[in-house]
Amino acid sequence: MEKIVRCPLRWVLERHGGSEVGALAAVTGSLVHALVQAGAAGADGDELEGALRSAWARLDAGAPWFGRRELERVRGMLAAFEGWVRTSRAEGLRLVAVEQAVQLDLEGDEPGEPGERAGRPSGPWLRVRGRVDRLEVDAEGRPVVIDVKTGKTAISARAAAEHPQLAVYQLAAALGAFGRLLEPGVKPGGARLVYVADQKAGGQAKEPVQPPLDDEELAGWEKVVRQCAEDTSDSHFIARVGPDCDRCPVRTSCPLSASGRPVPDP
Repeated sequence: MEKIVRCPLRWVLERHGGSEVGALAAVTGSLVHALVQAGAAGADGDELEGALRSAWARLDAGAPWFGRRELERVRGMLAAFEGWVRTSRAEGLRLVAVEQAVQLDLEGDEPGEPGERAGRPSGPWLRVRGRVDRLEVDAEGRPVVIDVKTGKTAISARAAAEHPQLAVYQLAAALGAFGRLLEPGVKPGGARLVYVADQKAGGQAKEPVQPPLDDEELAGWEKVVRQCAEDTSDSHFIARVGPDCDRCPVRTSCPLSASGRPVPDP
């Protein structure tokens, strides 16, 4: 969602091999998420440490000194998450599900002329599918989606308030996408990003929060979701100028970039 809003062309090119995410960073992120999930399932500290050591022994982290530094960094992320869990329990959050699948169907007319749609299967035009790291409820029984981040720099509070991923989570909760896990008709209680690698001075994970969205805000984000579907359902993808253009990993294939302009030219 976030990538589509910023630039549909970058979204489609990255989906087909245009990403520059480092292999070690990707593996580390997956490992942290797996250990966090294991902790939620009841694994104790010794079991998590054993699993971490076992996984790390099979991982090529490069130079030994770098591997040792990264291993300590992973341990620090796990410790920061454990601290967040303790703090959030004291605040009244309660865990409902981990790695919970979410599916949201939005009805409406499919883009295109009626003749173009003839013969296509019936059903919802737009289906949003995903998985949330943690689904929790607050002291008022409202759903709060938690997304664990292993990036090195947390986003600002303002960026969190406008974050498409968090907004879609709240929209999904409001429209009943979590089914029987939540009380019918319950309003969303917000969403949070927990940056376990970007910590405060005391070692606590930074936690940008998106406040609960009201009905008007939810309706606005539903329009954004539908527009994203429009932008990605055709054979043409829009390239949008933005603050990341000079470091975009697919700029050599973008017509708005000097390095990529010759690619689409005849």
